[in-house]
Amino acid sequence: MNRSFGPSLSLLALAAALFVAACSKSSGPSSPYGATSAPSAPAQANTVVMANIAFSPTSITVAAGTTITWQNNDGVDHTSTSDNGVWDTGTIAPGQSKTTVFNTPGTFTYHCTVHPMMTGTVVVH
Repeated sequence: MNRSFGPSLSLLALAAALFVAACSKSSGPSSPYGATSAPSAPAQANTVVMANIAFSPTSITVAAGTTITWQNNDGVDHTSTSDNGVWDTGTIAPGQSKTTVFNTPGTFTYHCTVHPMMTGTVVVH
């Protein structure tokens, strides 16, 4: 008696391989509490990030009444200080943030008082 298991055995092997692949697929790093954490997300809307001794984005355009968050992702202190005295966040420590509300339309240039080569622009419509 000569039985052929070729197609059935191939399907079984394929199903087993797919099962192993599906079970071992990681959805990202997990925490001890069972939740997964996503990789670093891009900055949220209306946020200027300070990292690598630079503002990012260097220019941001917002509507009047918008709050901008200044997020320091660098390892050193920074400020966001307008060139014409409209705002000054004061020192923002690494890992911290501060906010500024922009009510008046216009184009405002700013810098970091700790690192004057860090400059940016806020355009308010």
